[in-house]
Amino acid sequence: MRSTFLAGFAAAVSLLPALAMAQPGGVSTACSIDPNNPKELALQSLAFNRAKSAQSPEDRKKVLMGVMKELDTKPERFAKNPAGYNYILSQALVMWATEPGMGDTPTRGQLGFVSNPQEKYDVIAQLDASYKAIEAAAPACKEDVAGMRQNEAWLALTRAALDASNGGKLDSAEYYAKRSMMVSNESPYPHYVLANVANSKGDKKTAITHWQHVVQRAGTDTSYRDLRNGSLYYAGMAQYELAVSQSGAEQVATAKEAAGTFKELLTVYPESPDAANLMQGWSDALTLAKDSANMSVVYADLLANPDKGNDITLTMGGVIATRANKIDDALKLFEASVQKNPSGRDALRNLSATYYGKDMFDKMFAPAKQLVAVDPNNYDGWMMFAYAAQGLTKNAKTPAEKKAWTDSLVKYQTIAEALPVKVDVAGFTRGAQNSSLTLSLEQVADAAGNYSVTAEFLDAAGNVVTSGTESSGPIKKGERKEVVIKATGAGIYGYRYKPLK
Repeated sequence: MRSTFLAGFAAAVSLLPALAMAQPGGVSTACSIDPNNPKELALQSLAFNRAKSAQSPEDRKKVLMGVMKELDTKPERFAKNPAGYNYILSQALVMWATEPGMGDTPTRGQLGFVSNPQEKYDVIAQLDASYKAIEAAAPACKEDVAGMRQNEAWLALTRAALDASNGGKLDSAEYYAKRSMMVSNESPYPHYVLANVANSKGDKKTAITHWQHVVQRAGTDTSYRDLRNGSLYYAGMAQYELAVSQSGAEQVATAKEAAGTFKELLTVYPESPDAANLMQGWSDALTLAKDSANMSVVYADLLANPDKGNDITLTMGGVIATRANKIDDALKLFEASVQKNPSGRDALRNLSATYYGKDMFDKMFAPAKQLVAVDPNNYDGWMMFAYAAQGLTKNAKTPAEKKAWTDSLVKYQTIAEALPVKVDVAGFTRGAQNSSLTLSLEQVADAAGNYSVTAEFLDAAGNVVTSGTESSGPIKKGERKEVVIKATGAGIYGYRYKPLK
């Protein structure tokens, strides 16, 4: 199953919501942090503010190094106020982490520490440690610390992870995502990056876990809607693909998870333009899970409320009902689809075939007539008339009636066999302004063909919106060629191409 569900999704995840850094004193009333005790700490708090307002990088570094030196000198002075000490330290480390050219592990001396100046210092790891120290000293500040963690350093790391992922630099993407999660593990973005990395490396189980983390962390926040829904889709596809590679009870369990994921996605995003593909994913997963008894759940809402669906989802519902051997359900869904879009080729073809399966041969002619009007060089379309006539021949009451239907059978079979070129619709996409029809031509006649293919693009009522013509070029007997005809216009629902002779 392939899908267009994620069109534009990559661009959406490159935009992060605006974040505010926690400022000195910017904590809740329940959180008690005093950055002014002892007085030496208060001085560093003032110095930190000077660093933020410094006019040049050199001035900023000079002030920051002074702060680090003071915090490192006689640390026993701050022993009675670990929360305040680590609060000031964390803010200084955030600034160092975003200082251009510092790298991931500068020496302690580069930061201003006086003790062990040549020792490497992991700013991000120490930033995480300082936040943990605040929570340990002041448990009531847990929520405040979670807010502090989503700071400029975290934002820079998260953006670096996304940029690396979008650029195909998997190792860098993984590195920055994990560094981002050291600062804050509450955001869905690093998990999204790690899921993509794992999936690219073929580790679907890990990818699924991270996509599920994305969904959990995104929650109901509407700003994460595309990210959440896209990750749900990726998780469902990965679960299904993983299940295909498995066997026995393991396969059934994973397939059930995939079915549940597709169901959830359709529940939270029922208006998805790709709902038909999601329905197919759900039903495919149920089939793999050997759970055909629940197949009707996939289309149940459409069957009860056909106005909720469009012609495409109704047709897909009918196909799924057919697979589940719920022929009456399929018939209702195909009929509803044709009512919404009289030129819907797939619905017309399936409706005629379903009438045949229910021995309703006389009803096959109406959809078959519409079918050959939109798809005149399709062998199976003309054969629908022959199948209908064959069925009616069996039910004929008189020799004359039987002969008439037999003659009709021969007539339409002859038309189907005489087509010089057979056409299969290889693809049809319809968008808000742009649509595309792909036809696969197979030359049947002995002589080579060269066809000018004209297609008319239709609205929901069957009126022509626009048209286009493309040449097939020479086609030898037995050869296949594809012709793509593109159209620009709003409200396109279907198509018909002119007979190729």
